[in-house]
Amino acid sequence: MPKVCTDIYPSPSIYDPIFAQYPYELSDFQKYAIEAIVNGQHVLSCAHTGSGKTLAAEFAIQHFVKKGKKVIYTSPIKALSNQKYYEFTQKYPDITFGLMTGDIKTNPCADVLIMTTEILMNRLFVNNENKDENDSVSVRNYLDFQINLETELACVVFDEVHYINDKDRGHVWEQTIMMLPPHVQMVMLSATIDNPVGFAEWCEKGNINHQDNKIVYLATTDRRVVPLTHYVYFATTEEPFKKIKDKDQHRIIREATNQLLPILTPSAITGANKFHDASYHKIKQMSKLFDKERFFMKRKFVLNHLAEYLRDKEMLPAITFVFSRKHVEQCAHEITANLLEFDSKVAYTMRHECEQIIRKFPNFREYLELPEFNDLVALLEKGIGIHHSGMIPVLREIVEIMISKKHVKMLFATESFAIGLDCPIRTAIFTSLQKYTSEGLRDLYAHEYTQMAGRAGRRGIDTVGNVIHLNNLFREQPDIETYKTILEGKPQKLVSKFHVSYSMVLKNYTLLNDGSKNIEKIVEYANSTIWAKDIESNILSVGTTAKNLALKLEEKKAYLQASEKMVGFVPQHVYTRFAELKQNMALYANKKRKEVERELAGIKDEYKKMDEYAEKYSQLSVLERDYKEELNYLDYLNTLVESQVKKICEILLTDGLLVRSDVEDGCHHSYLLTDLGKIAANIAEIHPILAAKIVEDSAWFDGWTVTDFAIFFACFTQIKVDEEYRRLALPDTIGRKIVSVINLAKEKTDALAEMEQNMGAYTGICYQDMMTYDLAEEIGQWIDCDTEQQCKYFIQTVLAGRGISVGDFTKAVLKIATIAREFAEVCDKFGKISASHTLSKIDASILKYVTTCQSLYV
Repeated sequence: MPKVCTDIYPSPSIYDPIFAQYPYELSDFQKYAIEAIVNGQHVLSCAHTGSGKTLAAEFAIQHFVKKGKKVIYTSPIKALSNQKYYEFTQKYPDITFGLMTGDIKTNPCADVLIMTTEILMNRLFVNNENKDENDSVSVRNYLDFQINLETELACVVFDEVHYINDKDRGHVWEQTIMMLPPHVQMVMLSATIDNPVGFAEWCEKGNINHQDNKIVYLATTDRRVVPLTHYVYFATTEEPFKKIKDKDQHRIIREATNQLLPILTPSAITGANKFHDASYHKIKQMSKLFDKERFFMKRKFVLNHLAEYLRDKEMLPAITFVFSRKHVEQCAHEITANLLEFDSKVAYTMRHECEQIIRKFPNFREYLELPEFNDLVALLEKGIGIHHSGMIPVLREIVEIMISKKHVKMLFATESFAIGLDCPIRTAIFTSLQKYTSEGLRDLYAHEYTQMAGRAGRRGIDTVGNVIHLNNLFREQPDIETYKTILEGKPQKLVSKFHVSYSMVLKNYTLLNDGSKNIEKIVEYANSTIWAKDIESNILSVGTTAKNLALKLEEKKAYLQASEKMVGFVPQHVYTRFAELKQNMALYANKKRKEVERELAGIKDEYKKMDEYAEKYSQLSVLERDYKEELNYLDYLNTLVESQVKKICEILLTDGLLVRSDVEDGCHHSYLLTDLGKIAANIAEIHPILAAKIVEDSAWFDGWTVTDFAIFFACFTQIKVDEEYRRLALPDTIGRKIVSVINLAKEKTDALAEMEQNMGAYTGICYQDMMTYDLAEEIGQWIDCDTEQQCKYFIQTVLAGRGISVGDFTKAVLKIATIAREFAEVCDKFGKISASHTLSKIDASILKYVTTCQSLYV
């Protein structure tokens, strides 16, 4: 059972000498975390942003390195990994750090390796595959970091572990926790989540080789170190006062506009939040009045009005969340207010400072000549920053560095900035409480709002953080209950995102390729997941419902049985005939209908209480139906894990990736990987079956060029392109051979989607837009760019002409390079030297000019 650490930490304590090493008094949850680490236990630390939960990770790093052990630090995104690498190398010069993100690999022998969670998961599969090999060369080559997980690794830090709830990637955290060597301690850092005890319980038992003597310390805090006050803000010009003559109306408008009205405030005693209905109603009233009188405040006016207000009230620096990358840049350029202090030298030194930072790269001139660089510098000179995923990564890092140096007074950013990046902010601003997703426009979830709002308030600097809603800019004002839900709703509930996927089954077969009832072992693996735990909970719930229905059903039957001796009793077969005739009445022709009507009338004459008993038998029928449905659902749940594994195996068998193995008991649920299956088991970046089939059909890419590979891989980058520029078919400029391969791949994805649907196999794969053609032509043109001038022309004309940002193009190019490296490793593994040699040339062909994996943090 987890140790839930909610009490005040006892004092004195044997750990006081450790606590005394810190220059400030530790919070109780931090002390419990340290105790757990020293005692060899796991830690789950759930706390708001800025509460100090990272202290547990930093203590673990120092603690284990002193003992001569190694630590792996995982993060959900590459940008956060890069930043953590920079932060830790600066903070702990006596400890060596390495970085592994897929794009960047540095110092693989370091004391502490910082990496994305996917890299650790893949290494764990490979490690298990080579368990009997000492310091396996294949393990080294596969993932390029050299830690013996069984003897050297002491601890894994999972930063932002609530990413286990991520729709597309959550399964990675789940499987990584399951496969860690049982001796390895986990330090898990999370935002506040619903039912953390349940998650902690799974973390204790979810490891497939868990040790009963290891428990999870649940070290949490609900209180923010820097409390937040949330405000609404409705800006106005003098126009309403000129057009409206009513003086009372003037007073109402002045009381509700151009000032911060508290909408949610914390109690100084309990920390609990109070929602201010009065402020809400004032804003709602203003919104209706302005709509009615057609007073429209331009966004530029609203933003500048607030910027000046924040400057005058010393509430900067601020971050303004804008849920559109295009609007982020537009908003930033609309700021004309002077945000810098009167004696600030930022306007005069910013360009030089940015240029000096960039000069660490050998190709720095290429960055300095970018319009995006000069545009960004012009904003930074005014104390304004922008941050979104469409930016060139290096430029995004410049903004982060300038924020840390306190040169940025107002940052405009998308939601992605809220993910872990450590930047000091005093005020968070929302231009909307809604955002667009693949399902359309929706309200922010409470945990999304909390994550973003939590950026406000700097520990040790601010006594309170400010969160401001720009209600002028809302499409419409939410109703009061929706508003409360967004601001005060429960933390996110952790729901498993694990699916029985092709990759999971294939990778497990690489571990179990002995033909001995191995499907049962894969089912056992799947039964260790949170998904299986959720199914067990569901089985208990459905079982209880079924039992209750069974009792009601027996009671109803007993009542009807007891009624048989009563006057006017209607036997069930009579009711059944009566109900059947009545239901089918409309189907009969006129003559037959009259016969039926006479029969119905005769039944009602003979059985005067037919209506009364019809109701009772109808209730019985509903109970029987509901009971049967619950039993069927119970059967479905009881066999769900095994049936999903079998369905995936059946598809893999059909496609030739598995073959049935002969076993003594004649069991037909044991398989071996074919060579095609072994190929697929090593592919993670694209659909494994699709990858294996392309390898097979192309005879290991016989005759493929660098351009052929790049064009094919570009179809899997899922680059973001505006609807007007989307391509629904391949351009005519693409060679016939590669067009044929791409069309074959598309046919295969469609066939797989249909097969999964027909079989009821739930792999979690989204086949819609799995393959896109928006870069197929452009990547070929990019490869042909040999000079700096050609690269510059391509970016400024070809990409700009299709509305593709350099940042998005860089991400796509890095994705292509990652796919190429993965395929090259597979070719090496199977001795296909020619294809491997061609694939090895892709990096140099596409990672050039400013589209590289360069980082200011490394």
